[in-house]
Amino acid sequence: KSLCPHTPALSPVLCPLCEVFITMATTGTFAILRHGERLDYVMREAGTPWTPTAERPFDTPLTETGREQGRLAGVRIKELLEEKQLPLPTAAFTSPMLRCAETLSAVLTNFPAVTDMRIEHGLTESCNLDWYRSWALPSSDSTWGGPRGVKEEPTDPRAFTSATEMLGTPELLNSKETVTTPVSPWTSTQSVSQYTYANPETRAAQFSRLRAAAESLAVPGATVVCCSHGGPCTHLFEELTGQDWTVAGECGFTAISLYKWTRGEGGEF
Repeated sequence: KSLCPHTPALSPVLCPLCEVFITMATTGTFAILRHGERLDYVMREAGTPWTPTAERPFDTPLTETGREQGRLAGVRIKELLEEKQLPLPTAAFTSPMLRCAETLSAVLTNFPAVTDMRIEHGLTESCNLDWYRSWALPSSDSTWGGPRGVKEEPTDPRAFTSATEMLGTPELLNSKETVTTPVSPWTSTQSVSQYTYANPETRAAQFSRLRAAAESLAVPGATVVCCSHGGPCTHLFEELTGQDWTVAGECGFTAISLYKWTRGEGGEF
């Protein structure tokens, strides 16, 4: 029997969570979802933008509705896994952004066996120009790409520092009352440290980052649940399936995807 708590025993592989050799299967499952309803979007539509006065304008929390969406998404993920006779989650990873940690924390109320979650930078928001312009311009109001017709340049100096500086940490997320599942230290498999407003992430780079994160976080014989963002969830679907995003449709709040993966004899994913 394997000593690793995350998977059953079958064939020797290094567990990415324990960093010890264990015996396990060559297939596994991902449950991947987008975060819930964002507070900044709701306030923008109400005519009182959240972004201009926020201390961390790139890191909106959820609304109460968003947190309830997370809980219900957990219910649905459990139903889907049981319907398909797949194992319930034994590990959880979140984007560093608060809205994802809040969502995943709510999801995990349905899975008491998962007692903590880890931050993975590979799951973070797109670090492209549209993201920077959604929060760093004088008139930014969370609109992707900035308010329509605006030709401004960023005035928030953080837009010109490493994107890593904007990401949440275990200490920050654990200080939030709405993150009820402990966030444990974890060395991310991917990095976005090279990106700034002057050197944004390209579409190809994001596809590559997401695939590498998925391959690195895969736990054979088990289900891993991950929470990310609309663009990354959509691009991950395209990268893993080779299909256009329109096949799955728009990735709404707490949209869920289940992926069953296989690793070949040569290690190919």
